[in-house]
Amino acid sequence: MKMQEPAKFVQARCALCGQKEDVPAGHKDYEKIRLNVKVVYVCHYCNKKARYDADESLKPKKPM
Repeated sequence: MKMQEPAKFVQARCALCGQKEDVPAGHKDYEKIRLNVKVVYVCHYCNKKARYDADESLKPKKPM
Protein backbone atom coordinates (compact mmCIF):
# COMPACT_ATOMS: atom_id res chain seq x y z
CA MET A 1 0.00 0.00 0.00
CA LYS A 2 1.15 3.49 -0.82
CA MET A 3 0.84 6.23 1.71
CA GLN A 4 -0.70 9.40 0.39
CA GLU A 5 1.59 12.39 0.25
CA PRO A 6 0.37 15.14 2.58
CA ALA A 7 -1.21 18.08 0.80
CA LYS A 8 1.12 21.06 0.43
CA PHE A 9 -0.37 24.34 1.59
CA VAL A 10 1.00 27.72 2.62
CA GLN A 11 -1.04 30.08 4.74
CA ALA A 12 -1.44 33.65 3.45
CA ARG A 13 -3.40 36.68 4.61
CA CYS A 14 -5.59 38.64 2.19
CA ALA A 15 -4.42 42.23 1.72
CA LEU A 16 -7.99 43.56 1.50
CA CYS A 17 -10.09 41.70 4.07
CA GLY A 18 -7.39 40.13 6.29
CA GLN A 19 -8.79 36.61 6.04
CA LYS A 20 -6.22 33.82 6.38
CA GLU A 21 -6.37 31.29 3.58
CA ASP A 22 -4.49 28.11 2.67
CA VAL A 23 -2.79 28.49 -0.72
CA PRO A 24 -2.32 25.11 -2.49
CA ALA A 25 0.89 24.10 -4.27
CA GLY A 26 -0.69 24.67 -7.71
CA HIS A 27 -1.43 28.37 -7.11
CA LYS A 28 0.50 30.92 -9.19
CA ASP A 29 1.88 32.73 -6.10
CA TYR A 30 2.67 29.59 -4.07
CA GLU A 31 6.46 29.75 -4.52
CA LYS A 32 6.66 33.49 -3.76
CA ILE A 33 4.62 33.08 -0.59
CA ARG A 34 6.59 29.99 0.45
CA LEU A 35 9.91 31.80 0.03
CA ASN A 36 8.65 34.80 2.06
CA VAL A 37 8.96 37.24 -0.82
CA LYS A 38 6.79 40.33 -0.29
CA VAL A 39 3.64 39.36 -2.16
CA VAL A 40 0.30 41.13 -2.11
CA TYR A 41 -2.16 38.26 -1.84
CA VAL A 42 -5.86 38.81 -2.56
CA CYS A 43 -8.35 36.04 -1.74
CA HIS A 44 -10.80 34.86 -4.37
CA TYR A 45 -13.75 36.63 -2.67
CA CYS A 46 -12.05 40.03 -2.74
CA ASN A 47 -10.77 39.34 -6.26
CA LYS A 48 -14.31 38.74 -7.51
CA LYS A 49 -15.66 41.77 -5.64
CA ALA A 50 -12.97 44.05 -7.07
CA ARG A 51 -13.63 42.74 -10.59
CA TYR A 52 -17.41 43.27 -10.18
CA ASP A 53 -16.95 46.81 -8.84
CA ALA A 54 -14.61 47.67 -11.73
CA ASP A 55 -17.07 46.28 -14.30
CA GLU A 56 -19.96 48.19 -12.73
CA SER A 57 -18.02 51.46 -12.77
CA LEU A 58 -17.40 51.07 -16.51
CA LYS A 59 -21.09 50.73 -17.35
CA PRO A 60 -22.75 53.89 -18.69
CA LYS A 61 -24.87 55.84 -16.22
CA LYS A 62 -28.62 55.68 -16.70
CA PRO A 63 -30.28 59.02 -17.51
CA MET A 64 -32.58 60.47 -14.91
